[in-house]
Amino acid sequence: MTVWVSHEAGARLRPGPRSDRVAVIDYDASNDRYYQPVDLDDDDILIQNGLPPSEFDPRFHQQMVFAVASRTIEVFDTALGRRVRWLRQRRPLRVFPHAMQEANAYYDARQHALLFGYFSATSGEAGASLPGQTVFSCLSHDIIAHETTHALVHSIRRHYMQPTNLDTLAFHEAFADLVALFQHFTFKEALLDHVLRTAGVLFRPELAPTVAPAPT
Repeated sequence: MTVWVSHEAGARLRPGPRSDRVAVIDYDASNDRYYQPVDLDDDDILIQNGLPPSEFDPRFHQQMVFAVASRTIEVFDTALGRRVRWLRQRRPLRVFPHAMQEANAYYDARQHALLFGYFSATSGEAGASLPGQTVFSCLSHDIIAHETTHALVHSIRRHYMQPTNLDTLAFHEAFADLVALFQHFTFKEALLDHVLRTAGVLFRPELAPTVAPAPT
């Protein structure tokens, strides 16, 4: 699946990637290290429409958070009929794909930043991962879209971050979940694959396997 992001007119995409609205800063605070930033304007990367998916290449992690965050912002622009302006207009939204070594990801309003954690899967809660495998929250489309939505809603209605009642923060969370969910329907390849494999019954909890099990 490819996420297409519009080129910002008059803006230059810098290594990071960094644009006028989103700046990926790959600093790992838990290990006090920076990862080499990806240059998406490099000819070798451009010719293949970006880096191929990889759990082990930090540059792909940078590419993914930039693409999904940028695409989510574009969806808001289209829905509103105008460009969303950050509260701090001269500072882009900062994104840290490997911000900390913990099972968490969140939007920090004070830093105007999205911080994504990474952690080792436990044997009891590994899910689709292997026990001990490193899980990167920055590789989850839903988590990226969710946290980007928090930043967008905060810029549009800044006082919704204040817990004046139980429903205020609940609205933030529910709206961010819905945006992440509906984003799935913007990816035609994934949507078509799902429709074909479920015969249009989209509410099925599990997809049929693509390969029939071997006879026993």
